[in-house]
Amino acid sequence: MAPQIKYDENSNIVSIRVSAGKSVDSDVKNNVVVDYDKNGQIVNVDIMKVGIDEFKKILKTISLKGAVNF
Repeated sequence: MAPQIKYDENSNIVSIRVSAGKSVDSDVKNNVVVDYDKNGQIVNVDIMKVGIDEFKKILKTISLKGAVNF
């Protein structure tokens, strides 16, 4: 599965889905939540408190590196 990046403007959260697996455990550090499947593999990363302008900069940076086309 190719990573899927979403932004929720209402909650200012960037979600990066890296696997279709089901989350069974999470680690939280500062404004980042990392979800793991039953095998300990990362399935999702949420970054909180990201403004829309910051998100656009992230997308532009990723796009320049060839990771995302938008």
